[in-house]
Amino acid sequence: MNTLIACPSCKTVPEQELENCAICGYPFSGNNEEKSKFIARQILNKGKIADAESSIKSARLILFIIAGFNIIASFFQFTNVENGFILIVLSNLIGLIFLFFAFIIKKKPFIFTLIPLVLLIMIYTADAIIEPNTLIQGFIWKVIFLSGLVYSLIKIKEKEKIKKTDQMN
Repeated sequence: MNTLIACPSCKTVPEQELENCAICGYPFSGNNEEKSKFIARQILNKGKIADAESSIKSARLILFIIAGFNIIASFFQFTNVENGFILIVLSNLIGLIFLFFAFIIKKKPFIFTLIPLVLLIMIYTADAIIEPNTLIQGFIWKVIFLSGLVYSLIKIKEKEKIKKTDQMN
């Protein structure tokens, strides 16, 4: 009588002898090289998923920083400016929008990172058109924010691709 062994990859015990694990696709009937490649790919994918989760946290932090900056700094920047009240309200509204996305980013990470990224690009562009000097002001922070959000989008897309591939197997 054959005893069934647990899958080395996902640790499930199959109900019957199989060529490949029904859960993760581990090649029970494969040679050592095929089995090793499968395990290596699984480890690599887990690392990519962990990177994506980390980048979602980073994107969330970036959104919190942008929100906080818009809300807090607006009171210092626009109190002595003509139409200051309108600018304070607008800056706070923008801050609240980014704060909203920071809180919901985990529900749909790609779309809730993409929307703030596009909004941020639009804000930076509008600022540069209205007051060209603002393009240079805080340039390093702008680059950090934009590149952080773009990097997060790339990692989130990789994660989605891995999950999609895993579902197909």
